[in-house]
Amino acid sequence: MECQQVITEYLRWIKDNTIVKSVEEGKICSISTPFLDRHNDHLDIYLIKNEKNLKLTDNGYTISDLRMSGFEINTPKRDSILKTALNGFGVKVGNSDELFVDATYNNIGQKKHYLLQAILAVNDMFNLAQETVYSLFKEDVELFFRSSGIIFSKDIKLTGKSGFDHNIDFLIPQSKNKPERLIKTINNAKKDTVLSSIMAFNDINQLRETKTQNYVVYNDIEKEVSKDIIYALENYGVKNIPWSKKELCLSEFTLN
Repeated sequence: MECQQVITEYLRWIKDNTIVKSVEEGKICSISTPFLDRHNDHLDIYLIKNEKNLKLTDNGYTISDLRMSGFEINTPKRDSILKTALNGFGVKVGNSDELFVDATYNNIGQKKHYLLQAILAVNDMFNLAQETVYSLFKEDVELFFRSSGIIFSKDIKLTGKSGFDHNIDFLIPQSKNKPERLIKTINNAKKDTVLSSIMAFNDINQLRETKTQNYVVYNDIEKEVSKDIIYALENYGVKNIPWSKKELCLSEFTLN
């Protein structure tokens, strides 16, 4: 197959699988495209004809869908990720969280392509790389601590008996009635990540003179955590708090 034929077939596929309907005669059209979102549904956008230009918009669907799935864009880091995904395509966020671009009759095809690529990029925010998702879950925990008045230090490096440094996500200082508390957050509670946390706690405790209680706060919202994981934590004296019961943090981590 010649290269030009590949391009021709691609353009034909787009044309044959794009459906345009009039929503408001002479003013608004809906465009159903062959591109699929994370639900495997066709991406729909809208063309709005203004007096001076044209506007292509998702009508707020993309961000609304993320929110309905439990992904709130409510922190500086998440907002930064969103802006990074949009800026490369010149797409803006408008009223009601719509993603849109302004266009003219001369560049409407290119602008349509940019908007669709931006929508797909924002869709991918739900399937972020594991390291980023972990970072965002830790940020959720931090926001809950702050809003609940829990006093803490974050991202503390402590040296264990092995001589290796271990990163502790949160440290709650000792109070009159409670010992110092070390907390690690786990977004995906798999065997290897949990064992890594257990070993880190054990290594630190062998060198640390201060009496310490160790905790793991894990994300069980998206995926049920194996009972074997919970048993392993308890067997090594590590208290665990599922995010679905985050209110338990209030009694465990306050200074009283």
